[in-house]
Amino acid sequence: MKDLINDLNLASKLEYDMQPLTMKQENAISIIRQIIVDFMNMNIDDKFPIEWKTADILSACYINADKDLLKRAISNLIQNSINHNENGCVIYVSVDDGNNACKICIEDSGIGASDEQIDRLNNTPYYMVCDTNTAEQRHGLGLLIVKQIIKGHNGEIHNRP
Repeated sequence: MKDLINDLNLASKLEYDMQPLTMKQENAISIIRQIIVDFMNMNIDDKFPIEWKTADILSACYINADKDLLKRAISNLIQNSINHNENGCVIYVSVDDGNNACKICIEDSGIGASDEQIDRLNNTPYYMVCDTNTAEQRHGLGLLIVKQIIKGHNGEIHNRP
């Protein structure tokens, strides 16, 4: 319940631009590697290996970011891969520095979401999202928070089929 309240609070603050973003130059590679290490230290199930797909020659990709909020967004995406793939999946994480932009990519080899599910996630108010499994209700705030954080960083989100 505490997590739900915190998520609702953060989503509301981001929605109404009441969450101050503490932006400064950050190395996206360092931030993303730390997130991966944090997940590994949580002893996630072996069914969810995380593969680092960033080119070895790329050691830095500087962005103007709120480090804590960026970590929250990336962690939400990785956690979604774990939550929505009960049979496991490989989680691929990469950072690329091309076209004068830093591209952070979180993908997985899981079951994916149908076009209908993606449409519903993108167009249903978060408080209306509800799973049929009443034992593990999800409130739909994870992706909303990701979108709001990325928007606050003037970034873009792209879904892959």
